[in-house]
Amino acid sequence: MAVFAFAVFLTGCTSQSGNPGGGSPQAPPATISGNAQGVSAASDNSRSLSDRKIAIRVGEKAFTVRLYDNPTATGLVARLPITVTANDYAGYDEKVVRLPNPLSMAGAPDGDEPEIPEVGYYQPGQWIALYYGPVGYWPGKVPLGRIDASVDELRAIPDGASVTLEIAEN
Repeated sequence: MAVFAFAVFLTGCTSQSGNPGGGSPQAPPATISGNAQGVSAASDNSRSLSDRKIAIRVGEKAFTVRLYDNPTATGLVARLPITVTANDYAGYDEKVVRLPNPLSMAGAPDGDEPEIPEVGYYQPGQWIALYYGPVGYWPGKVPLGRIDASVDELRAIPDGASVTLEIAEN
């Protein structure tokens, strides 16, 4: 009987998902079957820091992001400056800003488990994510860079805030 009760308890434990901007999520959370050790699928060179920096401006506040040396981060720089809207991603500790056009996934890992705090790209949703808590491994995620912001600062970005991404002054 105890085993049955435990199984019922586990069945009721599901993760929440949401989608900024309404509608259905672009893709369900991934299982970690191909990543049994819970380690990021991004190779070590996906997180090699470059000398490039961008700024993320929200009102009077600016956060510096030191970009990783990967093709997706390079593709983002080529699109800047851009102003977009930040949204909470319901059920997860991340803010997302949807891009008008997708970034290249050339040379990108199959997926990633973001580090905290970090900025990444989620290809199926076509958005940049500012991670301030664990979100787990998902296919289609690419690490973009380390953000100079606290978890509390990222969490405090208002839902619906206007956000400008631009090349940072050195």
